[in-house]
Amino acid sequence: MEKKMYSLTYCYEGVGDSTPFASTLAVSDDIEKLTKYMNECVAEDCREPENEDEEWDDDCNYSVWKEFKGEEGEVYLRHNADNNLYASYKIKQVKVL
Repeated sequence: MEKKMYSLTYCYEGVGDSTPFASTLAVSDDIEKLTKYMNECVAEDCREPENEDEEWDDDCNYSVWKEFKGEEGEVYLRHNADNNLYASYKIKQVKVL
């Protein structure tokens, strides 16, 4: 029986003069491990800024905007200071070559 393999991908949507990008953060055949890691990443992105300078930092100060749970989960984040800035985490099944 063929094992299923999953990837966790982060997507920074960009805003203004910043460049959008995507990055695969992890792969695993254990979707529960990926889901746990995704939740840790989301929690880090949603941490409150420690000072006024961090309020506009694009590495923190997000809130969960949309969340889809299921075998392949997705979480969309919107920045609290810049409402035009979005990021997302997605777990998808991938092919093993």
